[in-house]
Amino acid sequence: MIYLTGLEEASKSDLLLNTRLSSIPYGGQLTIQMSANLGNSTNNFFVTIQLPDGKVPVDSQRVTAGDQDDVLGGQLRSDYLDQWTFPAAQGGHFTIAVTESGTAILTWRIVLRP
Repeated sequence: MIYLTGLEEASKSDLLLNTRLSSIPYGGQLTIQMSANLGNSTNNFFVTIQLPDGKVPVDSQRVTAGDQDDVLGGQLRSDYLDQWTFPAAQGGHFTIAVTESGTAILTWRIVLRP
């Protein structure tokens, strides 16, 4: 199993670039979880997920806002969580782009299970 986590305070065109999951090392299931600390009209994050075959199942989806008291970010709670799971073939690359507006903070976790 490969487990990655992170916090983003700005837009990023490819969360997996230059990580252990930049190229999927073995086939399995890729689970993507994320939550933002803010989700109003001026402070939010949007996510786009492109699969290795070019399909885009998640296109500019607003990330669910978590606990408004989580001013520093870092919480992934089951009641404030977006989650997607996709089959992942060895050698593929998932492009996960996030777009920030205002002062929101994005917390993410990506897990590859065989």
